[in-house]
Parts: sequence; C-alpha cells; structure tokens
Amino acid sequence: MPELDRWYCFEYMVKTNTPGQRDGRIACWVDGKLIADFLNLRLRDVADLKIDRFDICLFIADNSLRENRKWYDDVVAATSYIGPRVADRAT
Repeated sequence: MPELDRWYCFEYMVKTNTPGQRDGRIACWVDGKLIADFLNLRLRDVADLKIDRFDICLFIADNSLRENRKWYDDVVAATSYIGPRVADRAT
C-alpha cells in the first residue's frame, strides 16, 4: 500500500520477443527494487509489430472520505535503464 505524502519511482520495462519465440520480458521496479519480472513472454508473431506508444493511467478507486490526487514528475521513455532519480544534495 503506497504511503501518503511520499514520492515513489515506478519503472517498467517491456522487451518484445523475437517473433514466434517466448523470449519477451516485462519487469517492474519501485524505488529501484525489482518487484515483478515476467520472463519467457510471447507478445508478437510478426517483426512489424513494434512498441510505438506508452501511456500513464494509474487507477485511483472512488473514495468518499477525501479528494484523491496523483502527481507525476520526470516521466521518461527510454531504450535503456535509467534508475531512480537521486535527490540533489546541498554542499
């Protein structure tokens, strides 16, 4: 359960499979810790099918006790691992 008033770093990785093979992968990290890893996935059967879009749509259930809000910052799409952002330190 996410804590209130705290920023989290959610990272997702999708690696398409070789067409017809089960070598695809989807993985998820929270604050740099791997929490889910789905290996041996068959996501496509033709080479022409490529990842061309991503979307942010996290779900918030109805709550009649208070207003719910989500905040996003530093959204990135990349072809290699980036990792959680390290806060700037005052020197």
